[in-house]
Amino acid sequence: MATSEKNSEDHLTSPEWLNVAFFENILKQVEAESAKVTNLELKPGTLQNDNYASILYRAKVNYTLQSQPKQEKTSSFILKVKPFVEGVKKEMLGDMHLFQTETLMYTKVLPKIEKVLRQYGDQTILAPKLIASSASPTQTYVMFDDLTLQGYTTVGTRPIDLDEGKIAMLKLAKLHAISYKLNKEEANAVITSLDKGSMNSIDLEKFPFIKHGIRLLKEVLSEHIDLKQFVSHIESVEHLLLPKTLELFNAYSNGKRDGILVVNHGDFHLKNMMIQKVDGKLTDLMLFDYQISIFGSPAIDLHYAFTMMFSPEMRRDHYDELLNFYISNFQQTLRKTEFKGHIPTDIEIRQELKKHKYWQLFLFLTFLKINHALVEEDADLAGIIENPVAQKQSLQNPKLLKELRELLPRFLESGYFELE
Repeated sequence: MATSEKNSEDHLTSPEWLNVAFFENILKQVEAESAKVTNLELKPGTLQNDNYASILYRAKVNYTLQSQPKQEKTSSFILKVKPFVEGVKKEMLGDMHLFQTETLMYTKVLPKIEKVLRQYGDQTILAPKLIASSASPTQTYVMFDDLTLQGYTTVGTRPIDLDEGKIAMLKLAKLHAISYKLNKEEANAVITSLDKGSMNSIDLEKFPFIKHGIRLLKEVLSEHIDLKQFVSHIESVEHLLLPKTLELFNAYSNGKRDGILVVNHGDFHLKNMMIQKVDGKLTDLMLFDYQISIFGSPAIDLHYAFTMMFSPEMRRDHYDELLNFYISNFQQTLRKTEFKGHIPTDIEIRQELKKHKYWQLFLFLTFLKINHALVEEDADLAGIIENPVAQKQSLQNPKLLKELRELLPRFLESGYFELE
């Protein structure tokens, strides 16, 4: 089952249960009759740096059905498996509810949201089709249709462009809007049970890029005459960043019901999407990887998008355009689905984002290096996440420093370093 493709070591092997018998059981569910696998080929499901929290395989399966033993069929699946190789990644991610959350999203939440959209003639698809899943201790996985067979591709080692960013924000707006509607109209217990996001379900001490991120950034800033002035500004609010972030992520669990509340994707970045083009024209963008979805303020996703989805050019020149696009589609989706309650205004949504400015600042100071690494062919994403030495080296990337020179003054002028 080994593969020779260049990827992380985790991809060079597979768990013992991922075998012919496993796929024959899956095919029996898919085909509604017994199947016999004649050939099984497992390959890495992603390129290096496309995914960190899970191990992805692309499984090509040749098989015959009991009713047609002489006619061979072929299917292709994407299988996401919990890290099983002993090491830093398994230890860091072991306590997170990644697969429980993703299974809930794919089996309960997303189908409910898409059903509401269909009732009003909206055919938007928010995620690939789930084939099977298991959250058992011995077999933890989710399995999907292979979107490449439908012409979808990843963006590869490049930033997304503005058109792609707009479709991503459109789908996010619809996800947010319908979940907002469901909560207001039904007090939906399933979506409000999503309380384990990225920041409130981890031991921060186990994540070096978070634990050491700001300290290392300050060291690098101090080495540049024009940037070291920002060190004191960062230090003035540094003590608030994590507490305010945790307050944001735990708000609903702690009984806060005011403000705008939606289902957040949770990990809304450029590697958690695939694009479809026909004759060179962008026709669709598919979101996936709902492992850390959480019910809470839309600021969770919108601030995350700024740092992790957008390109440097989009952050610099198109942020207002993209935010306006999101807001108008959020509001329009609620109107089209005949929502009778209060539709948040442009001002209210912007106030929601401003209220959680420390989350955006925290992301910018700690995650921006990861955004840059995602589009560097030779970047060591695992090293940047796990190793302080690799982190500091990544902070010396000239493209990253250029962005810091452009955006740190904007954060300062906009009051991000002021105490509340």
